[in-house]
Amino acid sequence: APSRAGLRSRRASVRAGASRVPAVAAADVDALPAELKKIIGAFQMVPDPMSRYKQLLFFAAKLKDFPEEARVDENKVPGCVSQVWVVPRIEDDKVYFVADSDSQLTKGLAALLVTGLSGATPKEIMAVEPDFVELLGLGQSLTPSRTNGFMNMLRLMQKKTLEAFMAAEAAKEEA
Repeated sequence: APSRAGLRSRRASVRAGASRVPAVAAADVDALPAELKKIIGAFQMVPDPMSRYKQLLFFAAKLKDFPEEARVDENKVPGCVSQVWVVPRIEDDKVYFVADSDSQLTKGLAALLVTGLSGATPKEIMAVEPDFVELLGLGQSLTPSRTNGFMNMLRLMQKKTLEAFMAAEAAKEEA
């Protein structure tokens, strides 16, 4: 069994690291779409979890209107406690998203992805690794189910990007 001193020391190191945003190799950040890098930088400038949480709510408020007819199961994020819908469109070989949610916090997470990924190429979007969320420093603010929902949003956006890209390529070949 671990000693009390060992447990205290481990707890202290966990607490000390809890508020720190993990450092990730510059190459990992460089691979992200430009807008997503800007968002990560903005979140890293915010000193405390409550302010980051408020920043998410600010993103939610900036999300554009979502078309009512797009609130269908095929656009719905699976495995999310809240209802979240995501729709991409490809324009000039770049992907643009719209999204919505019935929860303000989840809407903020969706808006973060919409803002960070819109205007990127399909290749850039497909290359985004889910662990970039650690760079945002939101770990303390999100429950495990919200973090899981955020990952599912990213996965669905990547899946829908691939589908939209394939459809756009097929349409080009037919033209």
